Amino acid sequence: MERLRERYPDRIPIHLCQGVPLLLEVADVECARTEHHICGLLTGTLPLIPQQNVFLGLPLRLLAEEVVYLLRKGVAVLIDETRAYMPPTADERETFLEQEQQQIQAQKERTLQHQDEQRRVIEAKLQTEEAAALERRRARQASKDSSSHDGVSAQDALKRMPYVHYTQGESASIPGYVPCTQAMLSDAPAGAQVNAYTTLGEAMQAGVWTYPRTLEQRARCAVFEDLHEQGYFLSTGLRFGGDFVVYPGDPLRYHSHYTATILAAPEQAVPAFHIIASGRLGTAVKKSHLLCQSNTFVRDDTQAEDRRRRGDDDTLQKPWGQVQYWSLAWAGFGT
Repeated sequence: MERLRERYPDRIPIHLCQGVPLLLEVADVECARTEHHICGLLTGTLPLIPQQNVFLGLPLRLLAEEVVYLLRKGVAVLIDETRAYMPPTADERETFLEQEQQQIQAQKERTLQHQDEQRRVIEAKLQTEEAAALERRRARQASKDSSSHDGVSAQDALKRMPYVHYTQGESASIPGYVPCTQAMLSDAPAGAQVNAYTTLGEAMQAGVWTYPRTLEQRARCAVFEDLHEQGYFLSTGLRFGGDFVVYPGDPLRYHSHYTATILAAPEQAVPAFHIIASGRLGTAVKKSHLLCQSNTFVRDDTQAEDRRRRGDDDTLQKPWGQVQYWSLAWAGFGT
């Protein structure tokens, strides 16, 4: 990971885990939000604290449109996590197992030492007269029992003691984790393969990231990019009945002003009841509803996929197309 950051110091590593784009580092989340107006959605929880639904933590999950925007802007590198880990050699595996056994033994010995210290503290407290009398009564009762634990050796105690494994938190310190782009392959360790990509075209050819590949997905990217370039912040619009929720500034400072619905093509028909429902929905959630019509200069999904494969969508210098907006509000309500 350190080699990747040295090679691309101005790019944000996006970790693709089972098709889900994630940001794992606090510095990357801060950079994405403050410099590129990308908010994402925090999804991390603490395993011992149930029912967390207000304050979540890392990792930060990105929308597909946010990933596309960052790659087209040239400020991100997409890492395929399933291929970023090199298989260990026989020597590395043997060394790891030896270190693992040493850590297990050391932890059990520390636990046994801690138990001995606690026992000595407790025994010191039992030196009072009342504690001594209680101890004598317990001793008389214990003498009637045939079983005793006095003969248990320290080694037997170690064997019965549970072991908890602690994994290092930073991926950069984990041996065998080697994110590698095509440009880094010549200097990579033996056995490394290309698993990181800096453009949409590279990720498409590798079969790692194919979004957007349909007419509707291109329209979503076009609307997202157009509103984003105008200074708006965007997030998923599921809560308010749209494709996106549009904020005039950082969502930590502003309420959203619009909910956006995407129309994939200029010729797409919009039923009258859909317009009425959108206007009433915007009023119900106290926002204006945007109908966003996109013309991405492709006629069908086949043309959209061909443009992706040719690399025609790799930079912001080649816009997705033209976008028009209609704002709907129910009459008599001042939204």
